[in-house]
Amino acid sequence: MGSRYSYAARTLDGSRIEGIRTADSELVLAADLAKESLFLVRAWVTRETAAQRFSAPRMKRKELAAFFVHLGSYVEAGVPLLAALSDYQESGEPDFNAALLDMRRRVEGGASLSEAFDAYPTLFQPMLVSMIRAGESSGHLDESIREVVKLVEWEEQFAGQVKQAATYPLIVLTIVGIVVVLVSIFALPPVLKMLVEFQVPLPLVTRIFILVGQGMVSWGWVVLVVPALALWGFRLALRKRRDFRLWWHTALLHMPLLGPLLTKLGLSRFATFFAAQYKAGLPILQILKECASVTGNDRLGWCVRKIREGIESGERLGVMAAQVGYFPPLVVRMFAIGEEAGNLEVTLAKVSTYFDAEVQAGLKRFFQLLEPILLISLASVVVFVAVSILLPIYSLIGGINASAH
Repeated sequence: MGSRYSYAARTLDGSRIEGIRTADSELVLAADLAKESLFLVRAWVTRETAAQRFSAPRMKRKELAAFFVHLGSYVEAGVPLLAALSDYQESGEPDFNAALLDMRRRVEGGASLSEAFDAYPTLFQPMLVSMIRAGESSGHLDESIREVVKLVEWEEQFAGQVKQAATYPLIVLTIVGIVVVLVSIFALPPVLKMLVEFQVPLPLVTRIFILVGQGMVSWGWVVLVVPALALWGFRLALRKRRDFRLWWHTALLHMPLLGPLLTKLGLSRFATFFAAQYKAGLPILQILKECASVTGNDRLGWCVRKIREGIESGERLGVMAAQVGYFPPLVVRMFAIGEEAGNLEVTLAKVSTYFDAEVQAGLKRFFQLLEPILLISLASVVVFVAVSILLPIYSLIGGINASAH
């Protein structure tokens, strides 16, 4: 991702418009605006302070989906965007309503809907903005909004299923952690004292348990602070370092269970928006430029850019899809067939349908495997705690019996 620029530009009739847009450089920004018959007057990099990011408006996924459903219904009915933005109010969300008012003013000033959304990254992810921009470029904004609704609802469903699968194990694991601390403080010391008096050696598993318990008592704050700092640093690196983000997104695609699911989801978005823009008659090179950020994954976006470079050099779509990887052989063959038959639009629609079905099946398999993995991990912790407590007791009983004889 490039820098975020605030800019002022002039239209062909001399009207002044202002907006915020992401671009790799000021020259790229000027070129992008020129394609829309806008002439850049002034541009400067916008940087958000930590306080601004903290106080920026935010929205839950359900509310965001409701907003896009409202927006999509207006667009499909042919109602102007300004009316759609004016008629929507979120009760109990003054920050969002203020942002909505500002977005409406931006659109009134000549900015596109995607540019208005791009000014509020805490409300609209860059991928959602890219999807809206792709719809604007293809003239199929209504279809783009429907895809955005599907994406937001899918993310909400996925997050809900993860919470449902993880809630019970996390509750039990928390209880086990509390038990470990209490046993280490109150139950084990008397037993250990008796073991020392009878000179009974401590089992290895018990020694490990004692070290863990003492560590939690003495350094419990580290267990809370270090992961929080690590998460903050990780998210900062993802936002600031493009090379790190590319590495991480590549690693995600190679993770068991999750990787294939993310790959299919990203390629499904790519095929859907490629088909919509190709149907609108846009050039393939322009389509690939727009679709690079729609995948939601930097590695897949890199693959799309490589495909674009190959096509610029005279290669075919199917050949480049095979070279960059990540595209299943079936999809590569469908690309090649579509190019040969001259019905690439139909082929892309079939590819999108194929990936949608694969994503649903992959999601089901993911949670079918996730639940037993969590339960097995939880059972292992419970067994470890039980064995750590019971073994020294058996050792103590054995030592008492030996002394009695």
